[in-house]
Amino acid sequence: MESYNTTLSKRGTDLAENPARIDMELFMEAAQNLYCPDSNPSGTFLLNVAENSLTASIIKDKLTSILKQKEMPDWVLKYTDSLGHPEVRAELANLMEQHLCKCPIDPDTLALSAGASAVIEVTSFILANPGDVAVIPAPSYPMYTKDMGTKSGVERYDLQTHFNLEDIGSKAPVDITMLDKTFAELNAQNKCFKILLITSPDNPTGCRYTKEQLKELANWCIQHKVHMIVNEIYGLSLIDTQDPLIKDAYQDYGDYASFAKIMNELNSDYLHLWYAFSKDFSMSGLRFGMLHTLNTKLLKAYDNANIPHMVSNITQWMIAEMLKDSAFIEHYIKTNKALLNASYKLVIEAFNNINVPYIPSRGSLFVWVDLSRFLKEDSDDGQEQLWLDIYNNTGILLTPGAGFQHQKKGLFRMVFTAIERDYLKVAMDRLITYLNNRKY
Repeated sequence: MESYNTTLSKRGTDLAENPARIDMELFMEAAQNLYCPDSNPSGTFLLNVAENSLTASIIKDKLTSILKQKEMPDWVLKYTDSLGHPEVRAELANLMEQHLCKCPIDPDTLALSAGASAVIEVTSFILANPGDVAVIPAPSYPMYTKDMGTKSGVERYDLQTHFNLEDIGSKAPVDITMLDKTFAELNAQNKCFKILLITSPDNPTGCRYTKEQLKELANWCIQHKVHMIVNEIYGLSLIDTQDPLIKDAYQDYGDYASFAKIMNELNSDYLHLWYAFSKDFSMSGLRFGMLHTLNTKLLKAYDNANIPHMVSNITQWMIAEMLKDSAFIEHYIKTNKALLNASYKLVIEAFNNINVPYIPSRGSLFVWVDLSRFLKEDSDDGQEQLWLDIYNNTGILLTPGAGFQHQKKGLFRMVFTAIERDYLKVAMDRLITYLNNRKY
């Protein structure tokens, strides 16, 4: 019998010895030294964690007023449906119909879990066997690896769709030719292409898939018995591409539509949608995620698997009460988009002034920026050294490209919603000064 110098299992040892994110140690350090114009003007800027701080105060005020003015119902203190309380799912379906998906949504096609990560974990646990493969266009969210792999044993395959940013512009790059090639490659390795995972708007590029693209990919997946999942977690965090100051950066390549519309049209057990309130509604700490699927067997299995992952009842109740206020929701979405646009324009104007490439974002909280010309060495080590040098000289913590699994070195994700706009202006001034002075 193999022995281990540990009290943990193999997977426990791996989790203890390998950080979930490469930037977490620096994040914890930087979080103790945050910038304040009065008390800490030389402090740090956390631009690496995908949080929307621009509207957090609005949400906080709304939820506080609900707790003060509304009487908590008895069901909050009791066990409830493990897919989510029926009244809450009804309010969520209405939000999707009116704002996110703009098509009919049956509340019985929804399942709620404690955050996006829980939804990803439970869904992959049910759909895939250990060793099955989830194909994800690169670059993509680093934590998909852990969310799908730690408990479900799903392997991640990073589909390299482009190398240089200018190869795609702001157009989502995946097509069925790439899927055919990947399917054949995985078959040759005796691996099962089980899931195609798309994020739209994308993390980190901000690309959005058109209805035509989504439908073509969906038909391919149905034909090949591959589950297609579209994560629309940034579905209401959209850039106004018609803004006069930025519209020249975009080409019109077709209409965007929520994947829910394609799901309604094709009515397949292989098509699914994820959503959560952490980004669009600045609620990352409340842990409220959702699966939408027309696959009734998946929902039955989810009902049984979701018990340890249920959203707390008080969270469900507060969010449902917030959603009932349609005037608030309308105003909030408009305000969020206006604040989002203002911060986005501040960042790209600074990059444009020194000719730093980036992908023009159509949505999400990010700018995916190419700093490769500032590398002293075109390698993983060179990329890490630039990342650390930026932090040590400016106090700005970005997300390095390594975890996004893109082949080109020197790419970084900047979360432009992580701090208020006045602070963001200070951060960008520091970064541009640093880049102008860096020798390369």
